[in-house]
Amino acid sequence: MIRIENIHKRYSKKGPEVLQGVDLEIPKGSLQVLLGANGSGKSTLVHIVSGIMKRNDGRVFIDDDEVTIDAYKYRIKVGYVFEQPMYVEKLTAIEQLEFVGKMYKLDKQTLSSRIEELISFFELPDDGKYIESYSKGMKSKVSLACALIHNPQYLILDEPFDGIDFVSIQAIGKLFRQMASSGVTFFITSHQYDVIASLCDRFALLKEGKILFNTDLPDLQQRAHEFASEAEPVKAYLESIMASGEGGKTLSWVK
Repeated sequence: MIRIENIHKRYSKKGPEVLQGVDLEIPKGSLQVLLGANGSGKSTLVHIVSGIMKRNDGRVFIDDDEVTIDAYKYRIKVGYVFEQPMYVEKLTAIEQLEFVGKMYKLDKQTLSSRIEELISFFELPDDGKYIESYSKGMKSKVSLACALIHNPQYLILDEPFDGIDFVSIQAIGKLFRQMASSGVTFFITSHQYDVIASLCDRFALLKEGKILFNTDLPDLQQRAHEFASEAEPVKAYLESIMASGEGGKTLSWVK
């Protein structure tokens, strides 16, 4: 279980609070998504939950271990994907996976076998080209492969599907659901409901530093009844909440 308790964060003493008392509980085996517009504080919360950014107040727990910048015990059971990828661009995909696997102290045989499977599953290049030459979607796949290589029990994923094609997203989603059924817990951020609608079982919305709700899909569908005439009522409902209040924006030269 991941427990997020009363998290507050501001980047300067006189600056605005980016996070204003965020509470969220993610049970074991859940596929939890945190939705929110750009700038809502999603990545800030992920960095705090991942233990790479200090908070001003509040606590985060993974199982019974409190998450802090200086704590390391819990990290072996967590896989991470950050919005700004953390890989060495002058390595190939295989070399990057070898580096990460060795960091997690996987034995040689296990590491070799898992790299082979990950390269195949994500259809990553094995032609010796460096990651710097990969497409955006392929780089995102490298990040996901690195997060999975040590068979973590928790996955904290910040916009993990950025640039990935629809067919690949469906395959990854099927894998995630299989993992969740065996007890793996997911905390995923996204600003695109249509990408994760069929994947997650819990949907939280972060706006202006606060969690507005955390619910399941049937409840979301009920909340979206006033948008029933829309092609995608739940998506339209979420977009109406996430909007900044400046609906109908346009450009002066567009007629």
